[in-house]
Amino acid sequence: MELIRLVVAGVTGVLLTGGYLASVSAYFNQDAAGYAARISSSPVPMLALVLLLGTVALAFVPSKETDDEVDAS
Repeated sequence: MELIRLVVAGVTGVLLTGGYLASVSAYFNQDAAGYAARISSSPVPMLALVLLLGTVALAFVPSKETDDEVDAS
């Protein structure tokens, strides 16, 4: 389960970084309004919803570590 959490965190980080770089690029290329329109009409909002629901679901999955293992480290 830890691997799945790590993968979700990595994918989320990559997508956030890519989105930020794309928006900065659009701003400096004087196409911010066009970029905003393309983002709103693409599958990006649905992907964001899927990532949000996935992270919320992972928050309710208990960790396999016991209290003794956590105290020892």
